Parts: sequence; C-alpha cells; structure tokens
Amino acid sequence: MTRNEARNKVIDLLLGDNNANADFYANLFENYNYGDVEMTPISPMKMGDVNQKNNVVITTEAYLELVEIRNITNRTNQEVAYLILGEEKPNGTVWLDTVVSSYRPSSKTSASFDSINSTLNEYVREIEAGEYANGNKQIICHGHTHGISPVSDNFSFGDLISYVEFANMHPLFKNRQVETIGMVMPPSGDFNFIMYENNPSYEGFYKFPTIYLRHSNGAAELLPAYQNGNYLVDMNTSKNR
Repeated sequence: MTRNEARNKVIDLLLGDNNANADFYANLFENYNYGDVEMTPISPMKMGDVNQKNNVVITTEAYLELVEIRNITNRTNQEVAYLILGEEKPNGTVWLDTVVSSYRPSSKTSASFDSINSTLNEYVREIEAGEYANGNKQIICHGHTHGISPVSDNFSFGDLISYVEFANMHPLFKNRQVETIGMVMPPSGDFNFIMYENNPSYEGFYKFPTIYLRHSNGAAELLPAYQNGNYLVDMNTSKNR
C-alpha cells in the first residue's frame, strides 16, 4: 500500500458516511490548519476501545527504555522513533518487552524510522524462519514521541496514515499473522497505544485504555493512558486553538 492509498483510507475512516463522528473529525481539519495537513491533530477521544481482554503489559526493562526515550524528547523537542516487540498471550494480553530505537541528533524535529528499519527487517525474517514459533502471535508496535506544542498530546493525521501503511507493508502484517499496533508518547506523560483494525466488519482505529507496568517481582502498576493530555474534545474554547 502506498502512502497516498493509506491517506485515502484514513480520510474515508475519519470522514466517511460510516463514521458517526465524521463531523467531529471534520472540525479538527477545519480548526487546526498548520500549513501541512498531515500535522492536523486527531483527538483519540471519539475512538472506540479494543476488546477488554487486550490489556497492554510493558516489562520493567521496556518501560525504562521508553522513559529515557521520552526524556530525550523533553530535552530536545525532537521526536524519537522506536519499535516495541512482543507477543499476544493466549488470554489476549499484549506483552511488550523489547524496545528498538536509535536516536540521532538532527535538525529535523519529526521522527524517522530509517535507522531501525534494518532491525525490523531482520526481525520479520526471523519470524518467517519460525524462530518465534511458541504458539503466541508476535506483535510489533510502531511508536514515536511528540514534542511540546498546543496540540501534541493527540495523534496526527500523518500518524494514522503511518499506522495504516505499516499494517500493510508486509504480507505477515496484512494477513494478521503478525499483529501491528501504534503508540505515541505525548508530553502529558500518557502511554497511548492504538490499533488499526482492518476487519471489514469493524474497520477503524481503536485505543488501548488499560496499560500496565509489570515489575520484576511480578507486581503490576497501572500506567496513565489517555488521561492527562489536552485531547481537543471541546473545540469552542481558546485553550484548544
């Protein structure tokens, strides 16, 4: 799938007749024009939730790496791209334990996956070779940070395009032999995971409302998701403009 095809898909999902919240998303495009339509903020608050059993669990090691990645953005205001690798447990839990990232100082503030694509390609080849054939489905999370701006707690239109594009970039992804999800770590401190569901019966974007940190001693700690940010629900206030 080309980026333009993914873009058209996202436009249809957000603004098409089948979306009861199409007027809400149309107002976002109308009210937040930054000269680059892909930068349009897309509030997650009108998206549905994934199945209740699909909680996300992040291991301590992965969590500490994510915190450091967020700290880089806090210091530099440069977006940092990363992948989180894991698997779906038999009970539906999304278990994420390996973070792949390669931060390089840049004059550009947007995230780039160029430096970690080789790692992704190697991982996919390993899956194809059966190296992770333990009965659980492998999961790849396509993530990045957002720097500070009045709307940066939200996804962008470009983010959603990238998630659709990523979900169709390899036959294993497209056929759901490997699950793909997305993530943004915004300035608010939330851990915001999203899924592009391409089942024709309910195609769209769905958020993961329950995220846990799994400590090394087995204890679970609830992490904030979609709680602390400015998610542009009320577009009539000056705060959101």
